[in-house]
Amino acid sequence: MKRSTLPALFAVIAILSLGMTMSLAAQDQINLGDGIVNAHFNGNTTPIVNVLIPNINCNGAVCYLANGSASGTGHLQSSGSYTVFSPSSAPFYLTHQSDNSFRITQTSPIYFNYSSQRGTLTGNLYFSSISQTNSQLISTMTGTLTSAGGNFARYFSNGGNLTISVGLTFPLQDLYTVNGFSAVEFQNGTITPANHCGGHNHQYWENNPNQWQHGQGLTIGGNQYSDNQVEGLLQASEQNDASMYLVHRLIAALLNFSNNMKGDPVQTYIDDANNLLGSAQLPQQINPNSPVGQQMLGDAGLLDSFNNNYISTAATH
Repeated sequence: MKRSTLPALFAVIAILSLGMTMSLAAQDQINLGDGIVNAHFNGNTTPIVNVLIPNINCNGAVCYLANGSASGTGHLQSSGSYTVFSPSSAPFYLTHQSDNSFRITQTSPIYFNYSSQRGTLTGNLYFSSISQTNSQLISTMTGTLTSAGGNFARYFSNGGNLTISVGLTFPLQDLYTVNGFSAVEFQNGTITPANHCGGHNHQYWENNPNQWQHGQGLTIGGNQYSDNQVEGLLQASEQNDASMYLVHRLIAALLNFSNNMKGDPVQTYIDDANNLLGSAQLPQQINPNSPVGQQMLGDAGLLDSFNNNYISTAATH
């Protein structure tokens, strides 16, 4: 692997001099964990798939679609819990589309509540679509948050964008053709301010594959990786491996470029990161305390600041 032309110490000094600490660079978003409870999608050999929340998840007044742990980053830095609930046990239904995705038609209000010691966020959720189910039995739901309340509401003055990965027991694109049902459970998701402009960090891209998986893949180091391989890299652990710590932030930067961010401020670090990774397959098990590992961490710090919009010239709009 080629040695970086920028010493790691210089990179650290550059980060500090620009005030680009990791804690300040974090993106504003609520990260949703496993929703714990299950609902059912019911197929009936028509393009319509109905949803039903079982009685066990209803308390007489409301029915729960999710009830799990969550955390906030950026100005929303916190740790707490969230619920998604409706007064109806059948608050929406799905309509099959020609590309095997489904349009969501909401027939009853769905509410969101996030609570932590540091702050709260409430609002109305409107789901708009859900993707076809992938080989891991995951589909992605998208929607919006409106009528934000709580003391975090000031960061959602224009509402929020919602993306949720749900796990199923039967593919949606097959379910609508039969009389049967699939259990469905929230796996993870994000809510970001609707006026967010600029880049996203690697956790966002990991949780929102539908925003970037278009069959083109990415060139990382000297190798071409498919969309599925890139997703696998994003999901891989970076613990005690400087190469993966760098790769996660490099992937985010490359995906931000494809989302119309200007890469000029960090193009040097992109090139340096690719040179450091070379043509060796990932993960490379690079000791973070080694000379090469220190160089990787230096580049990763700059890229992380870029991805989290702490370099003010990064966004194009």
